[in-house]
Amino acid sequence: MNAYDVLKEHHVVLKGLGRKVSEAPVNSQERHELFDEMLLELDIHFRIEDDLYYPALAAASELIAIAHAEHRQVVDQLGVLLRTPQSAPGYEDEWNTFKTVLEAHADEEERDMIPAPPPVQLSDAELEELGEKMAARIEQLRASSLHRLRTRGKTSLLKAI
Repeated sequence: MNAYDVLKEHHVVLKGLGRKVSEAPVNSQERHELFDEMLLELDIHFRIEDDLYYPALAAASELIAIAHAEHRQVVDQLGVLLRTPQSAPGYEDEWNTFKTVLEAHADEEERDMIPAPPPVQLSDAELEELGEKMAARIEQLRASSLHRLRTRGKTSLLKAI
């Protein structure tokens, strides 16, 4: 699977989890578990982009800077969401804002960086190799207890700030 397909597939995973969280009853155990899973997948997504995909697109530095700004926007909105109790009247609005910001980032990335913009020259073989590395990294992080612990720590920090 090439790098573009890996990213698109992972966007589908994130959007699907967002939909499931939205459909689960507010403040339910199911919703908490789905949200935690979404946070893990979101961290995985940012890591494969930051560690593998964006470095391969270094010639498109302006777009990468925009993508990093979008990551910060997603994280900032996540912080607001985490600090809002699920029982609070404005929680659903914060959830919907977070989901919208996240989906907008995915959509913009697919529009602007898939395929790579013209200054970037990646062969089919390079895209396949990059895709294999990204897919392997996703599976490695999903299986990692350390990654789960790290994500919980980052989530707690965001909630506290």
